[in-house]
Amino acid sequence: MDETERKQADEALRASEERFRSLVTATIAIVWTTDETGRFVTEQPSWAAYTGQPWDAYWDFGWANALHPDDRERVRSLWDTARAAGTIYKSEGRLWHADTQSYRRFTARGVPVFATDGSVREWVGKCIDVEQEYQAEKKIYDLMTNLTDADRRKDEFLATLAHELRGPLAPLSNMLGIIKQADGDGGLLNQARETMERQLGQLVRLVDDLLDVSRITRNKLELRQGRVELASIVHQSVEVCRPLAECANHKIIVTLPPQPIYLHADPVRLAQIFTNLLTNACKYTEPGGTIWFTAERQGSDVVASVKDTGTGIPADKLESIFGMFTQVDRSLERSQGGLGIGLTLVKWLVELHDGSIEAKSEGEGRGSEFVVRLPILIEVPKARSPEPTAVKTPTQARRILVVDDNKDSATSLAMLLKIMGNEMNTAHDGLEALEAAERFRPEVVLLDIGLPKLSGHDVCRRIREQPWGKDMVLVALTGWVRKRIGKSRATPGSMATWSSR
Repeated sequence: MDETERKQADEALRASEERFRSLVTATIAIVWTTDETGRFVTEQPSWAAYTGQPWDAYWDFGWANALHPDDRERVRSLWDTARAAGTIYKSEGRLWHADTQSYRRFTARGVPVFATDGSVREWVGKCIDVEQEYQAEKKIYDLMTNLTDADRRKDEFLATLAHELRGPLAPLSNMLGIIKQADGDGGLLNQARETMERQLGQLVRLVDDLLDVSRITRNKLELRQGRVELASIVHQSVEVCRPLAECANHKIIVTLPPQPIYLHADPVRLAQIFTNLLTNACKYTEPGGTIWFTAERQGSDVVASVKDTGTGIPADKLESIFGMFTQVDRSLERSQGGLGIGLTLVKWLVELHDGSIEAKSEGEGRGSEFVVRLPILIEVPKARSPEPTAVKTPTQARRILVVDDNKDSATSLAMLLKIMGNEMNTAHDGLEALEAAERFRPEVVLLDIGLPKLSGHDVCRRIREQPWGKDMVLVALTGWVRKRIGKSRATPGSMATWSSR
């Protein structure tokens, strides 16, 4: 090779090296080269730019100091193994990122470059930042885990719901059989009636809880707030729970401030909060236990506490105890009854009152405490003027039309109202309701909304269009969870009032 050819070859080599350096600088990956021993012996621009290490810090094996301390030994071991065997190097770990001042996940790959005699001349490799991909995969994994957990809890909840609904149905069915065979025995009939009333009340409570959950999750639950005296609500809740407490020989100790405390609250929902907490305390406390209800004023808040000597709550369940479909001990929950959504409702209702609730426990078998914090109504209530004594007047018999596609429901309600002295008629679909209304001319129509052939809304509108229907009282009966509408006077095309079944 003459001098001219040698100069051309050197120029081509320099140009190639410059293109390589430019590529390294421009790429988003870290491109690196080492000598045959795996040491950095030349400057690595992309490594320095990513890690912030200066040349005197990353030369030789100093690059390993940019690795996360927990990853250094493993990555170095993989690198040493690949170098000794002269095989492709692969690893992953966390590498310091100067711009974000944090360790970010990366994948690395290096290949040996061989000399003509077959020995390793150098190594060429790259590190790729995969932090975004890792975080995206982690989010997907976490989402899938949460969905799987939610699906599991939903299945458990549905199994519990089926169990709890079957509970009252069995004695109801038994009592119906007893009524058929009672042959006028007053004692048996009274016992059957009391049992059926008690079990029907349990069914109603289960359904009401489910409806409340649906209303709250869809932001359809409306609070009817006003000035409420705390002590009266507490005593009401304690009285509701007293039979359950006496049955288990529990002692309930109530401690309230000497001065009245007033809240801006919905009295029904506030009583529901305290009743649920007291009921839980009774259910999860061994017979002969003690339950404390304590309330005290703290600044502009009242802090109410329900504490028991019961089964307690594991530390890892304290945060999730208020979650939907979450139960600490499902076998125990089933033995005690309930759907496991009571605490979820309590938390939502407390927050709707601009309050907060916290669960405390020192562990299983060491009791639990639920602390509710609610804002106090600062305004001092005015003295109430005496209310006029109500004068009882005989109930006037009415002509009433019951419209429901559930024939048993329509017939049973008509029978009950007829016993009370009313003149009754029934219909079971929208068109039949219109014909009955025109023929029977009722004063009151109890109208189901979800009717076949013609909906309750359309029946209402058509009745209002008739001269004989303009002053008729129309009451919507519905099992659907929807906003209740009340009007003092019926307007064209509207119900006089709404009622949920």
